[in-house]
Amino acid sequence: MKKLAVIILVLATLIFTFVGVKPKTTPDLQVAAASNFAPFLNTITEDVQKHCQFKMQVSSGSTGMLTTQILNGAPFDIFFSADEARPAMLAQQGKAMFRQTYAIGRLVYWQPSLKNPNPDDPRPLAMADPKLAPFGQAAMQSLTRLRQQYDLPNDTVWGRNAGQVFQFVATGAAQAGLVPLSLVRLGSVSEGEYFIIPQNWHKPVRQDVAVLRQSSAVNCLIEFLQIPRIKTMMLGAGYEAES
Repeated sequence: MKKLAVIILVLATLIFTFVGVKPKTTPDLQVAAASNFAPFLNTITEDVQKHCQFKMQVSSGSTGMLTTQILNGAPFDIFFSADEARPAMLAQQGKAMFRQTYAIGRLVYWQPSLKNPNPDDPRPLAMADPKLAPFGQAAMQSLTRLRQQYDLPNDTVWGRNAGQVFQFVATGAAQAGLVPLSLVRLGSVSEGEYFIIPQNWHKPVRQDVAVLRQSSAVNCLIEFLQIPRIKTMMLGAGYEAES
């Protein structure tokens, strides 16, 4: 429960940062990260800063909202998207200098009472807005087959991003939710509380990084994520490498 509370606080802090709180000192690297990946970046920020010798700030939100911010001139240096479509669009519009896949995301159905569900529980199912969040699109694509296996809540509550969906379930506002595997892993959620959605139930959640401003700090961050120890951490955090 302690680690679950920590990740809720981290997600809330990241969302608060996104909406406009400026640091006292300007960081050397402004990072925009989809809400499923931002908490992982937060866990390695200190290591990144020691290795690369720069200050880094991570701003979080849905992939769609961050893309809009970038198109409107937000001063980000690098963008870790939860899909490949938005970085491709940014490249086509001359906003991104380089892009590549950094991870394949996995989706889970998380219901704390999964083993002993209460059919009279009136709380809704939480999902991310598919117009803003790639994990919301994957959730929508998985619903039909998921309903064949589980008795899902009838009502739905929509989150602005995957991190907010996680908060809905973690705080008890929602009975269950479709969330990234990375968030339940980081929150140390019991494996008995969630079901990993088979990859063939939805289109792959291929997550691309887009370089918006080239610099030595950007290059160092990308190289740091390729270090075997960090790649192993990403696998343990619920991401898969591109095959």
